[in-house]
Amino acid sequence: MLHHVKDLSPEQRHAAEILLGHAVSEDEAVSIKSLGLSTLIPSNLSPEARIEALKALNERLASPNGSEADAEEEASAVNEAMRSTRPNYRPVG
Repeated sequence: MLHHVKDLSPEQRHAAEILLGHAVSEDEAVSIKSLGLSTLIPSNLSPEARIEALKALNERLASPNGSEADAEEEASAVNEAMRSTRPNYRPVG
């Protein structure tokens, strides 16, 4: 459910700010949703493998020598990875 900040009690606003980690303004709306643990999909990679994968991705993306074909291949790989972990994922744009 969406709540307009201007309609929240001071206690509710404070709780929302604590959960969001930042102050909210009167013209904002907030929505807080709880998810069961079964909703979260754990990674199959170890923490070390995740760090190595992130380093490799950062190096690849930082390379100024990429071509348009490389960019399309990378976008395709990212979309495939997103769909494998989030079956309802649809790329934007």
